[in-house]
Amino acid sequence: MTRTDRQLVEKLFADGYVQVLVSTATLAWGVNLPAHTVIIKGTKIYNPEKGAWTELSPLDVMQMLGRAGRPQYDSSLPAIIHTAATILDRNNLVQYDRKSGYFQATDLGRIASYYCITHETI
Repeated sequence: MTRTDRQLVEKLFADGYVQVLVSTATLAWGVNLPAHTVIIKGTKIYNPEKGAWTELSPLDVMQMLGRAGRPQYDSSLPAIIHTAATILDRNNLVQYDRKSGYFQATDLGRIASYYCITHETI
């Protein structure tokens, strides 16, 4: 997307003429727009150096989620996390109730979070 096109889309979104934006992770990193809801379809990106798909870092995911729930615009942070919660539940890092959507960190999950350890490593 050219810079001019991106600026136009950003302005139309910020002014409320465009209500939904869909972007790649790369584009999402370069756009600084507040959103009501963030949906992350997946957390893997292709790494040409490794020649394989790799997980986004927790910081990258937090940056994307940070587009939503900004206090000056919204009082909540809605964001799609079912797959991640299921994986964390399977690895005993959280207890996840699929029906209600509620989850709670386990002791192991708190340790992993504190030390920024991935679910595979912990």
